[in-house]
Amino acid sequence: MKFFPATALASMLGMWGSVASAQIDVLPVTFTCENGTPLEVIFFNATDGASAAAMLVDNRLIALEQTISGSGIQYRSSGPGGSYVLRSKGWDATVSYLAAGDAASEQVVLSDCSSR
Repeated sequence: MKFFPATALASMLGMWGSVASAQIDVLPVTFTCENGTPLEVIFFNATDGASAAAMLVDNRLIALEQTISGSGIQYRSSGPGGSYVLRSKGWDATVSYLAAGDAASEQVVLSDCSSR
């Protein structure tokens, strides 16, 4: 099992601002995606309703904030070059990447991911 660096987690938790006074539940989940590719995700859920996640994709730690989803859950990273999107419903998940720019289209990075 890989562990996320404490400095990365601390900076990620800093994006919540006022959550410091709330209790935070930490839930590590390992998904297995197409071709047996592992996807390690840690979900951070605060008692005040704030939620975030961190995942390892291409040996990079990606910090994600929860965004509105019609069904299931959705988390999105932010960055000048583009953003990663983690969508999950039940036991299944998908990771995609959206490059910056008006003409950019979302590209699936990991699909058919399951945590069963």
